[in-house]
Amino acid sequence: MIELVVAVCLIDQPSQCKDVYLNFESPGISEGTMSQGASVTPQQCMMNGQMEMAKWIGEHPNWQIKKWRCGIAGQMAKI
Repeated sequence: MIELVVAVCLIDQPSQCKDVYLNFESPGISEGTMSQGASVTPQQCMMNGQMEMAKWIGEHPNWQIKKWRCGIAGQMAKI
């Protein structure tokens, strides 16, 4: 499984930062080449990661994203 690692900091306290780990699944492809809920590839993570981060920021408006990357779940070091 691929995960999205996002470094976020509080807007009003920029020195307060943390890494957020977002796991998401592929929404599926209509041609049937990928089943609903399939694991994403690194390329899909890079393409769709921005939408996942936008959802997270919508739920956490006091935070801002500093940087992000995709990698194998559970094997990512702090960014």
